[in-house]
Amino acid sequence: MKKFLLGIDNGNTVCKAVIFDIKGRMISQSSQKIKTIYPKPGYSERNLDELWKVNSKTIREVIKNSKINPKYIIGVGSTGHGNGLYLLDKKGHPLKGIQSMDSRAQSICEEWTKKGLEDKVRSYTYQKFWASQTNTLLRWIQQLEPELYNEIGSVFLCKDYINYCLTGVIGSDYTDMGATNLLDINKVDYNSEILDYYGIKDIISKLPQIQSCDQVLGKVSKNGADCTGLLEGTPVVTGMLDVDACMVGSGVTRLGQASIIAGSWSVNTVVTEFPILNTELGMSTTFAVPNLWKSVEASATSVSNLEWFIREFCHKEQLEAKKRGVSVHVICDEMVNTVMDDNRPLIFHPYLHGSADNGNARAGFYGLAGWHSKADMLRAIYEGIVLGHLEHINKLKRSGSNFEKIRLTGGGSRSPVLCQMFADALNMIVEVPQNLETGTWGVAMAAGIGVGAFMNFETASDSTIIIGEVYIPNNQNSSSFITLNQEYQHLQNNLSEFWSQRGILRK
Repeated sequence: MKKFLLGIDNGNTVCKAVIFDIKGRMISQSSQKIKTIYPKPGYSERNLDELWKVNSKTIREVIKNSKINPKYIIGVGSTGHGNGLYLLDKKGHPLKGIQSMDSRAQSICEEWTKKGLEDKVRSYTYQKFWASQTNTLLRWIQQLEPELYNEIGSVFLCKDYINYCLTGVIGSDYTDMGATNLLDINKVDYNSEILDYYGIKDIISKLPQIQSCDQVLGKVSKNGADCTGLLEGTPVVTGMLDVDACMVGSGVTRLGQASIIAGSWSVNTVVTEFPILNTELGMSTTFAVPNLWKSVEASATSVSNLEWFIREFCHKEQLEAKKRGVSVHVICDEMVNTVMDDNRPLIFHPYLHGSADNGNARAGFYGLAGWHSKADMLRAIYEGIVLGHLEHINKLKRSGSNFEKIRLTGGGSRSPVLCQMFADALNMIVEVPQNLETGTWGVAMAAGIGVGAFMNFETASDSTIIIGEVYIPNNQNSSSFITLNQEYQHLQNNLSEFWSQRGILRK
């Protein structure tokens, strides 16, 4: 019998569904934009009914385009952006969806930090606080929207909501919940003492049951089948955090391997033997591969900056791309390549949504002069994105992780210009998988394990993943990036007080 796997990926901007055969070859792909709602500055939400409609349409289209009888789809896996907050009411109806780009709860982080709470909790959770984490948002809602808080029936995450719509079953996995600051990493379970520190101890009964990402959570319900075109009864595994999906889907499954995901978020990870307790690290937490862990340095500072610039200032380039039948990113790459060397290049901080170390930080162009063009600004954004990743990579190295090459995925990996900049700035070999749909393949792989088509992630990745491009550092460019990074860091240090004080001055 023919066998196929369906992987679903819901990031902060796009829903994607891909059908693969069990050799990892992509058969069909479909994607839809997901609307983000901005009720107030700093807020980033989505309508949950609309989210399910977009997913239903995407799944139905990918099946139609594949011309495959749904009975041959043997398993479904879903991944999604981590953190944020997805809520059902006490009757199981959609209540609220908050994305991981949200920054409304920055004041909660500042309050907790002043109280020394992060130091108390870190020995349990092995991670920092930040504004869009699930624990922080729950506390914010409890304090500022108590009526909504009292309506909460279930707390889970983006991919869990899609699984719920598919199967009617509420659940989550260790990788997704392990990144929320709600899980005791030592026990790999919830701990009421942690929730008591946050002042949300009563929420523990609303948290989902957790299990491995490759275990079957449930089967496609009649309603799920009617909406998507999948066959009723098709197994759906629990799925995983998009970080893990991209890692295993790009072949990062073993101790010491490192990964960069250049997407809406800058996600930088290395696989470790044990969780690492280090105050500088963003987090050290559960990994999709059993008995291994991952150290993660992440912030909302990557390609989302480029997408903002394209959306707001590149209408002419978008029209040209449409006329030529290419992606607008191809046009952007060409523009960046026209920029001549400048001994005082523009500097761009990629902090449209804050930085990992300062939620009040904001983006900006520095050194802008009358002779600079849109192409110069684009180049500065590319370089700022890469230097933002470098900040995180250096923290991973200082924590004791050693690695000599990086597996690069995410939207940024589609740009040869940006990929070469990564190699030059990091002074490391950068490998890009041939199959760029690593997130959907990673979670489809989990579905394959759940239904017995694969033994484990290691053997599945070894037999299906091929490296497409390899980028070698250019020594001269690497030297230039060292100087540029020094200027970038110096400017950041001088602006940090302004960023923090501005909020106070504006009150």
